[in-house]
Amino acid sequence: MTWALCAPRLGAGGRARLSRTVAAGKHRYPGRDEIALTVRLPAYVAAVYVYHHGLTKLLPADFDVKKAVVAGSADPVGLVGWESADLARLINRCGGHSFGDRSPAGGRHRYVPWAANIGFGDMRRVALALARRYVTFDPSPMLNIREGLITPPGAWHRSGGFRELTDPVSHAQRVLDEPNGPDVWSRLLDALQPELEALETAEPRPEPVAEDAAVTGGPVLEGLVLPGPEWAVDEDGVDWFPRSDGPLPRLSPLREHIAKTGEFNPRVYGSPSEARQAVLASAVSCGWRLADVAARMRAGHWPGLVGFYARYKTDQQRIHALQSDWKNAVHWVARRELGREIHTRGVTHGGVPEEGGPGGAAPPTSDEAKVIAELRKTRRWYSAYVAAVRNQRWKGQKLITVRRVLGAMLKAAQLRHSMVIGFGVRELALLACLDYSTVAGTLRELREETDPFIDLVQEHHGDQPDIYQLIVPQGYAEAAAWRSLRPGRLGGVHPVFRELGGPAAFVYAELTDVPTRAGDLPGLAVLSSSAVNDALHDLADHGMALRVIGGWVRGPADPDTVAEHLGVPDLVNRIVAKYRQQREEWRAFLAIVDAFGPTDLEPEEEDPIPLEDLVAVGPPPWMEAEPHGPPAAAGTGILPNL
Repeated sequence: MTWALCAPRLGAGGRARLSRTVAAGKHRYPGRDEIALTVRLPAYVAAVYVYHHGLTKLLPADFDVKKAVVAGSADPVGLVGWESADLARLINRCGGHSFGDRSPAGGRHRYVPWAANIGFGDMRRVALALARRYVTFDPSPMLNIREGLITPPGAWHRSGGFRELTDPVSHAQRVLDEPNGPDVWSRLLDALQPELEALETAEPRPEPVAEDAAVTGGPVLEGLVLPGPEWAVDEDGVDWFPRSDGPLPRLSPLREHIAKTGEFNPRVYGSPSEARQAVLASAVSCGWRLADVAARMRAGHWPGLVGFYARYKTDQQRIHALQSDWKNAVHWVARRELGREIHTRGVTHGGVPEEGGPGGAAPPTSDEAKVIAELRKTRRWYSAYVAAVRNQRWKGQKLITVRRVLGAMLKAAQLRHSMVIGFGVRELALLACLDYSTVAGTLRELREETDPFIDLVQEHHGDQPDIYQLIVPQGYAEAAAWRSLRPGRLGGVHPVFRELGGPAAFVYAELTDVPTRAGDLPGLAVLSSSAVNDALHDLADHGMALRVIGGWVRGPADPDTVAEHLGVPDLVNRIVAKYRQQREEWRAFLAIVDAFGPTDLEPEEEDPIPLEDLVAVGPPPWMEAEPHGPPAAAGTGILPNL
């Protein structure tokens, strides 16, 4: 009965794999033992596929007793049970639901179904984030796009017996009938934000270490601290961002090193104040309270952070500075990603924020509400854009160019906190690492598409650029509701990829500190196999990608350092200087034209400027080849003082 209820609805592709043999204590699922997935329970241990054509509607959480043993747990089965239940609480606090089972050996699965397909790349990152958060979590079923398998409830177990539901059958039925929607997915990404960011920056995985509860600020279970509610103000009236249920993580190794030693890379942090602010922002992001930080400082665990405040003469001044820094860190974490939903202002999925927040949070001002609403729109637009790329709306070399141009448009929208942007083609070209004539031509093509992603609101005039609005095409409205996973600020291309190329940029974006198989990268980066191979070799040649057992990871080389080695900063400076000169020449020309009289040079003007006078003035020579019109006006922030 359990198999019949769950297996056909959890498995992807309508097929199951049988395990008839055991080798080295593990079951194998050879391809020739694949059968149709039906309500009939197979006679052997059977597993269902997680992905079909790179898509899945299931997050299968596998909690393994062996991992608890390796971690040194005194009660491996108990830790597995606690972490499985903790994930259930996390999903519940995100507004969703799940159900679980247990094997005769004590291992547990938790099944989180979704109402729409989620891509392999997004689900893979969530799996890796959960593996950082939970000691016993095994992400492997979600890391293999072709061979990802999970044994469902009711299946035979290799030790004898069956996988038994740990929730009532009626609950499992309801969860399968009412899968989780996009708002739950968005909140889950918010809850896993520290782990997801660690993946993006390729920081080493934190090891679970039991610490004094008086220092960490909560009860300890196998070194994992239980957090408080979703949003709260502590007993001292200080704001903080508690994570959803789950272990409170340590700071990243980099930030913890700064806090302990006071040492920091001046290329990353320009001053001690920036370094200490980074430590506090990391603590805020991980769900710590100011009291937790202060306790570590008083206990002598973070002498480096204490040293950053030594320049203040009195304890009162040091406390005031710490409180001020904490307030700034809270504000920065809330807004740092521009497109990221803000925890302090009500719900974290799409739509206008609620009129208040849980825990007594004050409602945003009207200006803040407008900014938040616009930034959420950029996130939804990005989700639609990702769906279009995956569906191959654009093909071949055009796909590479379109992705770079639309990425630049998204970056501009996030910089402006608005879906309506007025960046000139030269500024967009710097963000896209392309020639401005290529950007201009691509924008013309994109705005003329059926069901386009951009709309030309106002044409350029004088020294003012074209005004564009980012719009979600009707055909991708449903996809836009499902937030696509990409922590941090979106859009734009690092200058190093002026030399390494667009494919290398997209491949590099998919690499983390966890090996990714070369065969999976074409699907993740949405590139051909040959383009991925060439990109990997280029990245590897410069130390930005490294081949290890199991696949490829990000290399140790910093993109800024590689860019300097390739002479990219000098190249960009020359381009910027050229754009500045062109802009000044155009403004000078406009000033002379304006001196003749009307600046509107439409043919129907009754008193146009005499042609011979314009010829005498002469526009800048480069205007003859100008593909788009005059350069944009100054003040957009990318080309200062132009």
